[in-house]
Amino acid sequence: MSTYAQITLSCSSASDNIRLSAILPNYNHGSMIGTAIKALLEQVPPPDEILVVDDASTDNSLALLREMALAIPTLRVLALDNNRGTIGALNLGLSEARGEYVYFGAADDLTLQGLFAQLLPLLEQNPTIAFASAEAIVVDVETGFTGLRPPIRPSDTPAVFLPAGVRDLFWNMDNWILTGAALIRRAMLNQLGGFDSRLGAQADGQLLRHLAFRYGAAFAPHLGLVWQISSTGFSRSQALNSEKSLNVLDLALQQLRDDEAVPGWYPLLFERRWRFGIGRLAIMAEPINREVLSRVAARDLLGGVVLGIAAAMGGKFGRFLALGWLVLRERPMNLWLLAMTAIKRPKIRLDDFLNI
Repeated sequence: MSTYAQITLSCSSASDNIRLSAILPNYNHGSMIGTAIKALLEQVPPPDEILVVDDASTDNSLALLREMALAIPTLRVLALDNNRGTIGALNLGLSEARGEYVYFGAADDLTLQGLFAQLLPLLEQNPTIAFASAEAIVVDVETGFTGLRPPIRPSDTPAVFLPAGVRDLFWNMDNWILTGAALIRRAMLNQLGGFDSRLGAQADGQLLRHLAFRYGAAFAPHLGLVWQISSTGFSRSQALNSEKSLNVLDLALQQLRDDEAVPGWYPLLFERRWRFGIGRLAIMAEPINREVLSRVAARDLLGGVVLGIAAAMGGKFGRFLALGWLVLRERPMNLWLLAMTAIKRPKIRLDDFLNI
């Protein structure tokens, strides 16, 4: 079993005064971790403690973190001697956190100004809900693609959804929950046992779904995160492995069915959206990932034939055919709400947020 050393050189926060803890797992992101920490410190209010869980990095991460800890009183570094993986690092950070609220970031993402200022009041004014989530700019570091998430806003103004409201909301959409742009009540996270490592990259989204159904949640239409993605990242690597994807799907569905707070109709809807999401990533891959399309996205013989033809064709037309089939087959979201979000969302210049 791996152990860890705590590098806390000048932490001045008393545990009874800590309201907000930020947790950053880090593995060989020495070139980025300093920028991520700086962005957290520029939040108003800043976290009362920042816990960086270094997952046995082999680059210069620890040397940089030791140097930063000399100058940042609220920085705590937990240095693992063996690699636990992202979920193991997150759970260690959660076990060490002392704040009433926790933020889970990533070493290669950046929080934008105003994130905590928007979310904290929603939690403080609504003490029964589990978390509050905002919006993000997603950046594909390989292709240069940029976009906004979630694709459908649950509200154009700050809004609170109690459990009954969450059920209504999830009927039309459930992809508005962004862990990297959320603040979560630590006590409620602990009540559900933290993140299930068997779910891999889907552990955070799955846990927040259960929290939302059980306690309710809030949403703020505020750009609070630059979320960087790549084909080699944690989430996509798992998604484009058909065996892992199917195993995670089976476990996630079983957990949803076992949770009394989850309505009976949701697991089937979740599966449709899951298969669409994995299929979309397979379509976006270069070349199209035919194996994942056939094993995860194709539900039946006809689907296998259509998606197989689309993958063989490749190019823009093949991708269009495959995506169109998946939209018709899985009906992952309310297209009217998708269009309304695109129309009503304020026009922004993404470059203004990315040049930071």
